[in-house]
Amino acid sequence: MQWSISGSVFEADGKAASGQVELQLYDMARQLWRSAAKGSLNAKGDFALKVDLSEGAMLPALRLCETSKAKEPARVLAEGGLIKVEPGKLVRLSYGDIERLGDNAVPRSERDSPFTAADDYLLAGMPREVVKLTLQMASLRINPQVVRAQPQVQPASIQLKAQADLSKQLEVQSLELNQKAQVINTLERDKQNTGNELKQAQLKIQTLEKQLQSKPAAAGNEQIELATNQIKLQLNEQILRQSTEFELSTATLQRNLNQKNLEIAQVSERLEQLSKQRSEAAEEAARAREESERLKEQMHTQVDAGELYSNIARQLQQAQSKLNEDGVPYRLGKVSLNLKTLVNGNSMTLPTLAEIDKGNSGIFTDVALEYLPDSSTGQSSEPMVTVPDFSDLTETLARRLAGDLGLQLEAAYQSVGKNQSIGQAIRQIPAKGSTLPPGESVLVVFTQA
Repeated sequence: MQWSISGSVFEADGKAASGQVELQLYDMARQLWRSAAKGSLNAKGDFALKVDLSEGAMLPALRLCETSKAKEPARVLAEGGLIKVEPGKLVRLSYGDIERLGDNAVPRSERDSPFTAADDYLLAGMPREVVKLTLQMASLRINPQVVRAQPQVQPASIQLKAQADLSKQLEVQSLELNQKAQVINTLERDKQNTGNELKQAQLKIQTLEKQLQSKPAAAGNEQIELATNQIKLQLNEQILRQSTEFELSTATLQRNLNQKNLEIAQVSERLEQLSKQRSEAAEEAARAREESERLKEQMHTQVDAGELYSNIARQLQQAQSKLNEDGVPYRLGKVSLNLKTLVNGNSMTLPTLAEIDKGNSGIFTDVALEYLPDSSTGQSSEPMVTVPDFSDLTETLARRLAGDLGLQLEAAYQSVGKNQSIGQAIRQIPAKGSTLPPGESVLVVFTQA
C-alpha cells in the first residue's frame, strides 16, 4: 500500500528548518527500528515522502526522525501523526507543523526489562505552538494557540520540561520585582527622613524668631554679640580657606618644580647620548676618509704581473705544505687563473682603477695561467687512476668497483627521510673524473635510516 507522508519543520525562532528527515518503522522480524524513507526539507521547511509499506511482520508504529550519525541516539521529531485513507489504496500521513528543539532535546529512556540502552532516543521536536506570557504582579497567564496543526498529545516529559522552564522564569521575574520593590521602599524611606529633618530645621527657625520677638529690650546686646560672633566665625573661615588654598598652591608648585627637574634630567641625558653619537660619527668619518685615501692610492698603484703570478704560486705551495703537515691525504691539482692585464710595450702589469676608467692607456688582454703540481716533489711516476662515479651504488658494489681500480674506499653514513632510498651512495670526495695515484682513498657517503 502506498503511503504519502508530509509535514513542516521549523526552528525555535519560527524560521524554516533545513536538513533531512527520515521515516522509520518498527520491524518485528529484526526487532528494531529501520529506515523506510528519507527526504530533504525545502526552503519553507516542508517535506513530502512516499513509501510502499507492504504487508509483513510489522507493528503499526511509525516515527519521524532527523538523520543522525551512526552509534548516536535517534532524534525523534514526531511520533504518531494524523492518518487518512483515500480510495485507491493510498494512505496519507500528516505530522503538521513541528518545532525542532535543537540542543534542548529531551532524552527518552526505559531501562526496565526487557528494554535496554539500545531503545533510548531523544525527543527533538514537538507540535509548533505560539505561547504568550503575561506577567501581572507575580501571576502568570498562558494563552496557547496552535498554528496550522491538528491537536496532538504531548509526551509527559516535554510538558514537565515546559512547566519547569516557566516556573524558573516566574521565579527570576518575581525576584527582580522584589528587588525593585526594596529599592523603591528604601528611596521612599530616605525621602521621608529628609522631609522630617527639614521640618525640624524649620521649627527651630520659627522658635528662634519667636524668642527674638518676645525679648525686644535685651535684643540689642544679644544681637550685637551674635553679629560679632558671626563676623569672627566668617573671618576664621576665610583665614582657614586661604590657608588651605595656599597649601594647595604650594603643593602644586612643588609638584610642577619636580616635573621640570625630571624633564631637565631627561634632556641632559639625551644631550649626553647625542654627544656620544657625535663622537662615534666623527670617528667613523675619519675611518671613511682613511679608507678613501687608501682607495685613491690603490687606483694609481701598479702591480707587476710577474710578481702577482709568483706570489700566487708561493701561496699554492704553502697550501700544499699545510695539507702535508695536517696529514690530509690529498694534494692540489691543476689551478687555472684568467686575469686581465695591461700590455704596454714589452711590459705587462695589472691595470689600476684609473687606467680602467680611461680605457686608452695600452692594450687590455686576458692571460690564462695553469699551475700544475711539480712531479719532482715526491709524486709517483705510476699511472694515475680516474675516480669513477659511485652515485646510487650500494656499499658492496662501490667497494668492489674501487678495489678493481686499485683505490681504497672509506665509507660514511647520513640519515635520510622515509621517501629516500636506503644504502645508496649520494656523495663522494674527490668528485668523479678526478685522478688519483693507485692506493689512494676515496670517501663515499651512503644513506641510512
